[in-house]
Amino acid sequence: MDVIYLDYDGVLHPSDVYAYPDVPIIRLEAPGHELFENVAVLELILAPFPHVVVVLSTTWCLHHGVPFAMEQLTPAIRTRVIGTTFDSDNPHLWRMPKMSRWDQISCDVERRKPRRWLALDDDGFAWPERERDKLVLTPADLGLQCVKAQNELKTRMAAIFA
Repeated sequence: MDVIYLDYDGVLHPSDVYAYPDVPIIRLEAPGHELFENVAVLELILAPFPHVVVVLSTTWCLHHGVPFAMEQLTPAIRTRVIGTTFDSDNPHLWRMPKMSRWDQISCDVERRKPRRWLALDDDGFAWPERERDKLVLTPADLGLQCVKAQNELKTRMAAIFA
């Protein structure tokens, strides 16, 4: 199994996303940008790799629920999703909200045991140097709208998943 760990904020749109308690509104406070504006870009980049599956590593799954998080993706990406780092059968679920993204993903890698994997995220905190080749770090203010990040993702995917 080949896996892409996918974050949303700072990848599929800029990271300035805010949800308000008791109000079903999620706002992106980045003028000139829209929520999920980069989903089509991701779909195109994934297309040459039909065997690669997706594990959602976004807090959208925790805060808004997996069904809602899945609805934000295109059907082509949605069909690739096999779970989330916040799956209820994850023995580390209770401590996930306090873990770094690296720790969340490494626990999931230990549990799923993918053959090869890559993470797409704007958060490189606590990511060990020895594993940096498995992280495509996107700029939080652009995400995959950044051509350099797109090219890096394409290059890494070709090197890892070809």
